[in-house]
Amino acid sequence: MTIKEQTLLSLYEDMVEWRRHLHKHPELSFHEHNTSRMIAGLLESWGLEVRRGAAGTGVIAKITGGLPGRTIALRADIDALPIQEDKESSYKSTVAGVMHACGHDGHTAQLLAVARYYSLHRNDTEGTRIFLFQPAEELLPGGAVGMIADGALEGVDVIYGVHLWSPMPYGVVAARAGTFMAAPDEYEIEIIGRGGHGGTASMQGRAGRRSVACRGAADDRFPQRGPA
Repeated sequence: MTIKEQTLLSLYEDMVEWRRHLHKHPELSFHEHNTSRMIAGLLESWGLEVRRGAAGTGVIAKITGGLPGRTIALRADIDALPIQEDKESSYKSTVAGVMHACGHDGHTAQLLAVARYYSLHRNDTEGTRIFLFQPAEELLPGGAVGMIADGALEGVDVIYGVHLWSPMPYGVVAARAGTFMAAPDEYEIEIIGRGGHGGTASMQGRAGRRSVACRGAADDRFPQRGPA
């Protein structure tokens, strides 16, 4: 086993402790004040350059390696969801109606461990590592826009979005270029024409039938009847 592998294994217990602490103390989007304080405090104690308050409650950290190379950013999300946790465990959420139901506590703990690893192997690290702890992933448009506006990607050559993926076997790490996971979004459709009731679309002309077509495409419980 190499020294680097030994370092990674030695961080396992810390990573579990960080994740369980975050799970016990979840915070909603743009309210991750204690979470970001914990993150920034650890990073500063390891000698990283830390910037607090990105996009309000985000954290940006930087470590420059001893060898030349590219600037690589790694990103994790830090917010929880407005969901009541019913499961009993020693690290059950202590905040009523709020829990880490989407794994952001795990994402944060993982990225903290990676930052700690690089702080221990700074001299033999090629290039620069940027660690982005993004708030409000669960909202639209979320904290990413604010992080970018606050300079999170300045000088970055490539960025990886760190995310748990349950279908993959334990111990496997995977990556791919471009988009990977689904995300919610919002959009508006404006239909201009004669109005009417969707239940009598055949009497409303083309605009009325078009509205039913859009509705049917969005929900197969209401299939379109007749030509549009």
